[in-house]
Amino acid sequence: MVVALATVPLLIGALGVEGFGIVTLVGSLIGYFGVLDINLSAGSIKYLAEHHAANDRERFAETFWFGIMFYGCLGLLGAFGIFFAADMLVARFFEVSPAMREQTILAFQLAGLGFALTQAQNYLLVVPQALQRYDRSAQSEAFFGILVNLASVGAAVAGFGVAGVIIARVSVSALNILYLVWLIRGFDLALSPRWPRPDVRAALTSFSAYAYLSKIASTLHQHADKVIVGAIAGPVALTFYTVPVTLAGRILGLTYRLSSVIYPRASALAGAGRISELRPVYLGVTRYVTYINLAALGVIVLAGDEFLRRWVGEEFVSQGYPVLVLMTLALLVDSLTNVPSLVNDALGHPRVTGRFALANGISGVAMVYIGTHVGGIIGAATGHLLSSLALGVGFLLFVHGRTVPITFVESLRSGFGRSLAIGAAIICVLVPLKWMIPGGLVSTIAIVSTALVTLGLAGLFFIVSVDERAAMMSMARRLRS
Repeated sequence: MVVALATVPLLIGALGVEGFGIVTLVGSLIGYFGVLDINLSAGSIKYLAEHHAANDRERFAETFWFGIMFYGCLGLLGAFGIFFAADMLVARFFEVSPAMREQTILAFQLAGLGFALTQAQNYLLVVPQALQRYDRSAQSEAFFGILVNLASVGAAVAGFGVAGVIIARVSVSALNILYLVWLIRGFDLALSPRWPRPDVRAALTSFSAYAYLSKIASTLHQHADKVIVGAIAGPVALTFYTVPVTLAGRILGLTYRLSSVIYPRASALAGAGRISELRPVYLGVTRYVTYINLAALGVIVLAGDEFLRRWVGEEFVSQGYPVLVLMTLALLVDSLTNVPSLVNDALGHPRVTGRFALANGISGVAMVYIGTHVGGIIGAATGHLLSSLALGVGFLLFVHGRTVPITFVESLRSGFGRSLAIGAAIICVLVPLKWMIPGGLVSTIAIVSTALVTLGLAGLFFIVSVDERAAMMSMARRLRS
């Protein structure tokens, strides 16, 4: 994440504001081709985890190969579609300067290959995640995540332009696939090629068909706002919007990785008939993830303007800081639904998650469209927040006590509610200090340090459970001795 954020100003400097906006636009539009994916990866994690827990190697291998065949065909279909539609997309839907038109078309065509490789890469990552080997999948994502950002900057600084940046990213994706193939071979899973039996195909496609609604909604959430802002306000405004949104998304996106570990765990417990063991895991993950996200929100509110000023320049502060705060609030609300959604899917209720997610995605697109017309990029961020609030709260009220075997009141008392109350109280005390003390780097560091220490101590005594706190103290004593 640090490397990704650090490379943004370098990319803007090398490509220019319009060039960076075009790279963002290419990525967002390619992401939209992900709607072709029926979210077979979500079903694969669930059933791979269940089959592995039951030591059913035959069904494990059949599930894996069904996914590989599907994503191979999907990648080729999307790649050809993107390649041949590139000229039409640029001519009809996007405002780019004449000097950048040919390079933009070439970038889209190259990104078609990237789409095909990304489908294979994302599915191969499913295997270590289903085995709950997040140490290995995280190592892969961290290394290649750093490499793709460094390669992008290298191509931009070397003068290869927008197309060179896309080529660099496609090359890194190809290397990532080779590594993942080597990694999976090391797990000794007996994955010789085989055709999946009918019941394996039926179970996987049935589950994934409903999870597909969540996939569509996720695609809308991740890319629609950028496409709308780019189409209505142009690449320059998109850059001013994307920079703070990227910062907020990178920071809060880290905690989604923390919460995602509950999905294969819940799937394995469901497959073994041990649902009663899920309650403490669910409440603990919800409590910790919410508190960490709220702490991130506090740091962004306290230091976001100064960070933007020193990260990408003074011109990004006036419009970028309000967008940063609004989008962080929206992402915080969205994060409250992450753990319930994952558990809901793991227990076999993807249609509920999918319907709410799709409603949120459609509502979000409409609100962002209206907001962009009314208030530019700040209006777009406001629309995103309003949609997340309305649909997110509705989802939490509906699933708890129904498809998620924990009541809303219990989750509020022992899960996310406690984290929200304690974290919000601390932030509300500290925020007025931001406007009472002189601005500058030293003051910002001081107030952020105060916030982190206060939030850390409060988390230790009010968020961490007694048993976990005792274990932490015991570990600290052993390290000290």
